Amino acid sequence: MILKGFKDILPEDIDKWHKLEHSARKVLESFGYKEIRTPILEKTQLFARGVGEATDIVEKEMYTFEDRSKESVTLRPEGTAGVVRAFIDNNLYDTPLKRFYYIGPMFRHERPQKGRLRQFHQIGVEVFGIEKAAVDAEIVMVNIKLLSELNINDYTIEINNIGCPVCRPEFSKKLKEYFEKHYDKLCDDCKRRLYRNPLRILDCKNKNCSAIARNAPKITDSVCENCKNHYKEVKQHLDFLKIPYKENPYLVRGLDYYTKFVFEIKTDRLGAQGTISAGGRYDNLIEQLGGKPTSGIGFAAGCERLIELMPLADTKPIVFYIANLGVDSYALEILKTVSEIGATYVEFENKSLKAMMKKANKIKARFAIIVGENELKNREVVLRDLSNSTQKTLKFDNIVDEVKKWL
Repeated sequence: MILKGFKDILPEDIDKWHKLEHSARKVLESFGYKEIRTPILEKTQLFARGVGEATDIVEKEMYTFEDRSKESVTLRPEGTAGVVRAFIDNNLYDTPLKRFYYIGPMFRHERPQKGRLRQFHQIGVEVFGIEKAAVDAEIVMVNIKLLSELNINDYTIEINNIGCPVCRPEFSKKLKEYFEKHYDKLCDDCKRRLYRNPLRILDCKNKNCSAIARNAPKITDSVCENCKNHYKEVKQHLDFLKIPYKENPYLVRGLDYYTKFVFEIKTDRLGAQGTISAGGRYDNLIEQLGGKPTSGIGFAAGCERLIELMPLADTKPIVFYIANLGVDSYALEILKTVSEIGATYVEFENKSLKAMMKKANKIKARFAIIVGENELKNREVVLRDLSNSTQKTLKFDNIVDEVKKWL
């Protein structure tokens, strides 16, 4: 039995995944992003320091264990920390293009539900070394372009300014004072968060905590001039690009490394798991993980949620079904030739011709190539057009030219 929260991706679904991955590479590379692939397994400390020890991810969702050398390692729960680690380890500060994207699996021990699995996949991008607000707007634009390429149009964009290490401590103090007044009504997790990272309470999905948070102080009232001006410029760029958005003063994201501008793209088509994509700026993360002070920004989109929202993908058709009446070697020779023209399925099971024609129609093949002892003897094939049941006998050497005519 498969593990809870894990899912097989079956052949009937794979065309959507191929379309998603192809579209992502097409869009992201058109904006100058280059693919990076980082290990699935990293040192636990990377995520504790990067994601934040007081986050739900680090506290209770990571797949962490000791390897044989007694070192604590973790299956990656998100992509940014690993890309930042690779950026530092490989000394990529002076590389001409510091724009990266990744596609791959992540792991979190969450309660499985629609749109949320314990092994899930993300498409993400990271940009390093650009402090200007224009790149924040670019990140949102790239995200929208990807959704457009996938024919996903039913969504809203929420944005917020969550400050920086300069102004956030004062806001945290105000939050702590506010939530202390409602301590008895907070969930157990938020009671713990209150003294470690009160911003996390704003992200709690508990109904009581959410209701209390609605009247909490707004971070926008506490941000410093630098954060305020940066956020103002981001909005000006988004307005210039005619990208609609809604400001949500309680949007904080679930990862501690974010600073200044953050955003989420949401839909009401996925129930409770309505966030399709999210991201923002993290100007202190590279330094926090031991690198040189370098700004950063990025986003990640959940592949499973994108798949749910995408229209049905066109499946790649089987062009040829070789109805093999006991001449395996000849069938293989034909397979070698016609598979260069289109997808080909050769039958090796002992079936009657009637049964094989039924199977050819079931798999929606375009043509049947019928071969038996007579065809082998004469180096011929019978080519049947399954769309109208017409057929003709061809010499083996003429198959390719004749099929191209029919196609």
